[in-house]
Amino acid sequence: MATVSSVDGVGTQNAPKHLHFYMHDAYTGPKPTTVLIVNGTGLPLRGSGGGARFGDTVVMDDRLTEGPTLASRVVGRAQGFYVTASQGDPAMILAMNVLLADGPYNGSSLAVMGRNDIAMPERELAVVGGTGAFRMATGYVLWKTASWRGRNAVLELDAYVYISPAAAGA
Repeated sequence: MATVSSVDGVGTQNAPKHLHFYMHDAYTGPKPTTVLIVNGTGLPLRGSGGGARFGDTVVMDDRLTEGPTLASRVVGRAQGFYVTASQGDPAMILAMNVLLADGPYNGSSLAVMGRNDIAMPERELAVVGGTGAFRMATGYVLWKTASWRGRNAVLELDAYVYISPAAAGA
Protein backbone atom coordinates (compact mmCIF):
# COMPACT_ATOMS: atom_id res chain seq x y z
CA MET A 1 0.00 0.00 0.00
CA ALA A 2 1.08 3.58 -0.40
CA THR A 3 2.90 4.97 2.59
CA VAL A 4 0.27 5.83 5.20
CA SER A 5 0.81 7.43 8.57
CA SER A 6 -1.23 9.00 11.36
CA VAL A 7 -0.83 9.48 15.06
CA ASP A 8 -3.55 7.07 16.13
CA GLY A 9 -4.37 5.24 12.89
CA VAL A 10 -7.82 6.80 12.67
CA GLY A 11 -7.08 10.18 11.04
CA THR A 12 -9.28 12.24 13.36
CA GLN A 13 -9.85 15.99 13.05
CA ASN A 14 -6.70 16.53 15.15
CA ALA A 15 -4.44 13.91 13.56
CA PRO A 16 -4.52 13.68 9.77
CA LYS A 17 -3.92 10.47 7.92
CA HIS A 18 -1.01 10.82 5.45
CA LEU A 19 -1.05 8.97 2.15
CA HIS A 20 1.82 9.15 -0.32
CA PHE A 21 1.76 7.85 -3.89
CA TYR A 22 2.67 8.62 -7.50
CA MET A 23 0.23 9.28 -10.35
CA HIS A 24 1.22 8.32 -13.91
CA ASP A 25 -0.46 10.68 -16.42
CA ALA A 26 0.20 9.20 -19.89
CA TYR A 27 -0.98 10.83 -23.13
CA THR A 28 1.21 8.61 -25.28
CA GLY A 29 2.31 4.99 -25.49
CA PRO A 30 0.47 1.75 -26.16
CA LYS A 31 -2.15 2.38 -23.43
CA PRO A 32 -2.69 6.13 -22.82
CA THR A 33 -4.46 6.89 -19.53
CA THR A 34 -5.21 10.51 -20.40
CA VAL A 35 -7.27 11.66 -23.40
CA LEU A 36 -7.99 15.16 -24.72
CA ILE A 37 -11.75 15.23 -25.39
CA VAL A 38 -12.23 18.96 -26.17
CA ASN A 39 -9.70 21.12 -27.99
CA GLY A 40 -9.31 24.59 -26.51
CA THR A 41 -8.94 27.79 -28.47
CA GLY A 42 -6.32 30.48 -28.80
CA LEU A 43 -2.56 30.43 -28.64
CA PRO A 44 -0.64 27.90 -26.54
CA LEU A 45 -0.32 29.02 -22.92
CA ARG A 46 3.08 30.18 -21.69
CA GLY A 47 4.89 27.58 -19.62
CA SER A 48 2.81 24.72 -21.02
CA GLY A 49 5.47 23.39 -23.36
CA GLY A 50 3.37 24.56 -26.31
CA GLY A 51 0.60 22.01 -25.85
CA ALA A 52 -2.08 23.47 -23.57
CA ARG A 53 -4.71 25.93 -24.76
CA PHE A 54 -7.52 27.69 -22.88
CA GLY A 55 -10.50 25.31 -22.71
CA ASP A 56 -8.64 22.03 -23.29
CA THR A 57 -10.63 19.33 -21.51
CA VAL A 58 -8.98 16.05 -20.59
CA VAL A 59 -10.28 12.85 -18.96
CA MET A 60 -7.98 10.54 -17.05
CA ASP A 61 -7.84 7.09 -15.56
CA ASP A 62 -4.29 7.21 -14.19
CA ARG A 63 -2.39 4.52 -12.33
CA LEU A 64 -1.38 5.26 -8.72
CA THR A 65 1.78 3.53 -7.55
CA GLU A 66 3.93 3.25 -4.44
CA GLY A 67 7.02 4.54 -6.23
CA PRO A 68 7.80 6.81 -9.20
CA THR A 69 8.29 4.05 -11.78
CA LEU A 70 5.65 2.11 -13.69
CA ALA A 71 7.18 -1.06 -12.26
CA SER A 72 6.18 0.06 -8.73
CA ARG A 73 3.27 -1.67 -7.03
CA VAL A 74 -0.13 -0.32 -8.11
CA VAL A 75 -2.19 0.95 -5.16
CA GLY A 76 -5.14 2.47 -7.01
CA ARG A 77 -6.40 4.75 -9.78
CA ALA A 78 -6.98 8.49 -10.19
CA GLN A 79 -10.10 8.97 -12.31
CA GLY A 80 -11.47 12.35 -13.30
CA PHE A 81 -10.96 15.32 -15.57
CA TYR A 82 -9.17 18.62 -15.89
CA VAL A 83 -9.88 21.74 -17.89
CA THR A 84 -7.37 24.44 -18.77
CA ALA A 85 -9.21 27.31 -17.12
CA SER A 86 -6.68 30.14 -17.41
CA GLN A 87 -5.97 32.32 -20.41
CA GLY A 88 -2.48 33.15 -19.16
CA ASP A 89 -0.81 30.63 -16.89
CA PRO A 90 -0.95 26.90 -17.61
CA ALA A 91 -3.48 26.38 -14.81
CA MET A 92 -6.29 23.85 -14.75
CA ILE A 93 -9.27 23.07 -12.63
CA LEU A 94 -9.01 19.43 -11.65
CA ALA A 95 -11.63 17.06 -10.23
CA MET A 96 -10.76 13.44 -9.52
CA ASN A 97 -11.57 10.43 -7.43
CA VAL A 98 -8.61 8.66 -5.87
CA LEU A 99 -9.70 5.02 -5.78
CA LEU A 100 -7.59 2.90 -3.45
CA ALA A 101 -7.31 -0.77 -4.39
CA ASP A 102 -4.85 -2.23 -1.92
CA GLY A 103 -4.17 -2.51 1.79
CA PRO A 104 -6.39 -1.32 4.63
CA TYR A 105 -8.15 1.27 2.44
CA ASN A 106 -9.03 -1.11 -0.39
CA GLY A 107 -12.36 0.08 -1.84
CA SER A 108 -12.21 3.52 -0.21
CA SER A 109 -11.89 6.73 -2.19
CA LEU A 110 -11.03 10.41 -1.85
CA ALA A 111 -12.66 13.20 -3.85
CA VAL A 112 -10.08 15.85 -4.80
CA MET A 113 -10.66 19.21 -6.48
CA GLY A 114 -8.72 22.39 -7.07
CA ARG A 115 -6.45 24.58 -9.16
CA ASN A 116 -3.39 22.93 -10.66
CA ASP A 117 -0.90 25.54 -11.92
CA ILE A 118 1.64 23.25 -13.57
CA ALA A 119 4.27 26.02 -13.60
CA MET A 120 4.46 25.96 -9.78
CA PRO A 121 6.86 23.49 -8.12
CA GLU A 122 4.20 22.47 -5.58
CA ARG A 123 0.43 22.81 -5.80
CA GLU A 124 -2.28 22.32 -3.19
CA LEU A 125 -5.65 20.80 -3.98
CA ALA A 126 -8.57 20.19 -1.62
CA VAL A 127 -9.90 16.87 -0.38
CA VAL A 128 -13.65 17.54 -0.52
CA GLY A 129 -15.00 14.14 0.51
CA GLY A 130 -14.58 10.43 0.31
CA THR A 131 -16.11 7.00 0.72
CA GLY A 132 -15.47 3.94 2.84
CA ALA A 133 -12.73 4.65 5.41
CA PHE A 134 -12.70 8.26 4.17
CA ARG A 135 -16.43 9.01 4.46
CA MET A 136 -16.92 12.77 5.05
CA ALA A 137 -13.16 13.40 4.69
CA THR A 138 -11.58 16.82 4.35
CA GLY A 139 -7.97 17.80 3.87
CA TYR A 140 -5.52 18.65 1.16
CA VAL A 141 -3.16 17.11 -1.37
CA LEU A 142 0.31 18.52 -2.02
CA TRP A 143 1.11 17.81 -5.64
CA LYS A 144 4.55 17.94 -7.31
CA THR A 145 5.74 17.04 -10.78
CA ALA A 146 8.28 14.23 -10.25
CA SER A 147 9.08 13.91 -13.96
CA TRP A 148 7.77 15.19 -17.28
CA ARG A 149 8.72 13.68 -20.64
CA GLY A 150 6.93 15.04 -23.69
CA ARG A 151 3.23 14.83 -22.84
CA ASN A 152 3.65 12.23 -20.07
CA ALA A 153 4.09 13.15 -16.41
CA VAL A 154 4.64 11.42 -13.11
CA LEU A 155 3.16 13.37 -10.20
CA GLU A 156 4.03 12.90 -6.54
CA LEU A 157 1.00 13.24 -4.27
CA ASP A 158 1.01 13.69 -0.50
CA ALA A 159 -2.55 13.59 0.83
CA TYR A 160 -3.34 14.76 4.37
CA VAL A 161 -6.80 13.51 5.24
CA TYR A 162 -8.99 14.42 8.22
CA ILE A 163 -11.95 12.19 9.02
CA SER A 164 -15.00 13.37 10.91
CA PRO A 165 -15.31 11.61 14.29
CA ALA A 166 -18.98 10.96 13.45
CA ALA A 167 -18.00 9.24 10.19
CA ALA A 168 -15.16 7.28 11.82
CA GLY A 169 -17.62 5.69 14.23
CA ALA A 170 -20.26 5.00 11.58
